[in-house]
Amino acid sequence: MTHLSLAKNISPFITLLIGLLTQSCAVIPDHERTFEKINPQSQQVEIVGAKDTLSQAKVDKALQKLTPDEQIRASLENHLKIEQSISDSHLFADNAFTLLANGESTFGKIKELIGRAEKHVHLEYFTFEDVDLGGVTLKALLLEKLAKGVEVHVIYDAYGSQQTPPEFFESLKKAGAKITVFHPLEGASLKQINQRDHRKILIVDGKVSIIGGVNLSKTYQSKGSFKTYKKETPNPLTDAAWRDMDVLIQGPILGDIQRVFLENWDKAQPLDQTHFFPKLNKQGNQFARVIATPATKRKDTDSPYYLSMLSAIESAEDRILINAAYFVPTRAQLEALVKAANRGVRVELMVPSFTDSTLSLLVQRSRYSLLLENHITIYEMQGQVLHAKTITIDGVWSAIGSSNFDYRSAGINAEVDVVILGKEIARGLEDRFKEDMQDANKIEQDTWQKRGLLDRIKQQSARIFEGFL
Repeated sequence: MTHLSLAKNISPFITLLIGLLTQSCAVIPDHERTFEKINPQSQQVEIVGAKDTLSQAKVDKALQKLTPDEQIRASLENHLKIEQSISDSHLFADNAFTLLANGESTFGKIKELIGRAEKHVHLEYFTFEDVDLGGVTLKALLLEKLAKGVEVHVIYDAYGSQQTPPEFFESLKKAGAKITVFHPLEGASLKQINQRDHRKILIVDGKVSIIGGVNLSKTYQSKGSFKTYKKETPNPLTDAAWRDMDVLIQGPILGDIQRVFLENWDKAQPLDQTHFFPKLNKQGNQFARVIATPATKRKDTDSPYYLSMLSAIESAEDRILINAAYFVPTRAQLEALVKAANRGVRVELMVPSFTDSTLSLLVQRSRYSLLLENHITIYEMQGQVLHAKTITIDGVWSAIGSSNFDYRSAGINAEVDVVILGKEIARGLEDRFKEDMQDANKIEQDTWQKRGLLDRIKQQSARIFEGFL
C-alpha cells in the first residue's frame, strides 16, 4: 500500500521531468541517411569568384593548388561535393583571412573596425556586455558612431546575456540603435529558452567581418594567464585568461555572412538594406564557405556544419587537429574520430582542464579511455580556460566558428562557422596548436587508467545529461 501511494505521488513528477527533458534534448541528424542520398560522382565542385562563377577548368586547377598530395586532394574533392549538397551557401574564391587569437586581439580589431564604420555596424552575439575594447567601452564607441549617422543593428541572446543590465541596451535604443532579442526569457517556453543564438558575428559596412568563439564578454578582460594562474586561485574562471580564436574576413563571402545575420533579425523591425550588400572585390586568394545552423531544426540538413564536419573527418587522410571548448561528442562524432585513427590518421585533441560547465568536463573525460585505446592523442590545456572551436584537417580544410563539439551545437543552437580551404590558415591553426601543447598536459593511457573509482563513477554518470549539453 505504501509503495503504491508513493508511486502515485512520484508519477506526476516523473512525467513532468520526462516532458522537460524531452523538450530540452538535442535532436541529432542522421548523417548516414543524409550522406546516402548524395551522389558525389554526379556533381562538380562549384566555386564563385568576385566577378563570376569559375569554369570547371579553373576549379580543377584551384583544387590542384591546394595540395600536391593526390590522395588528400581526391578525398577533399569528394568531401566538398557532400558539403556543397548539404549547405545552403556557396564556396567563394578571392577572400582574405586573418586569425585573431584570444579576446584581446579580437577586441582590438573590433574597436578598429567599428571606428572606421561609415554606414552600418551589425553585431550578433550570445553574450553581449559593455566590454572594454582598449581605452573605450563598446557602448561609448557605438554611441559615438550613432551620433555620426552610422546605423547600429544588434542581435543578442536573452539567455546568454541575462547578466547584462537592461539599461545598456536601452541607452543604445534611445540613441537610434535597433535591437533584436533572441527568445526573450519573459513568457518564453522551455523550448524557446533552450534554443539559443550562440553565434558571434561582427559585420561593418558589409565589407569586413569577424566570426569565431569570442563573446562580447568581460571574461576576456582577465589579467590572468598560464604564467600567473595558480590552482588555489579562488575563481579560476574569472582570474585565468580565456583562450579563444576568431577570424577576420574580407572578400566575396561577406554577402553570405550578411544574409546569415538577417536570418535571426526581428521581422517586425524591417531594415533598409540598401547598403547591406556592396560590390565585393577580390581581397585575397583563399576559398571559403560560411555555414549557418538555424535554431529550429526541421530536417537533417538543418545542421549543415555538424554534417560537414563529420564528412570532413571521414575524408581525412593524414591528420586532424581539434580545439574543443566543450568536448561532448555525439556517437557519430566519436565513431568518426575512432575510425579515422584506426585507418592511420593522426588525431589530436586540445580540450580544457577546467571550464564553466562541470558536466561537460565530466563527459569529456568519460571518453578518454576509448580515445586513448584507439591511439588518439589528448591534451588538456593548463592555466587557461579553453573556449576556442577550431578544426583543421590534412593541412588544407579548416573551420573556425561558434559551434562546439557537442550535442547542443549539433541539434539545438543557432551557430555560424566559416570553412576555409588552403595552407595559410591551416598552418596558422597548426602552429597555434603546437604552441598550446607547450602548456598543456598530455593524457597518458597508463596514468589515466589508475584514476580513482569516484572519478570513474562521476564521469560515467554525467553521460546521462550529454544530450542536453
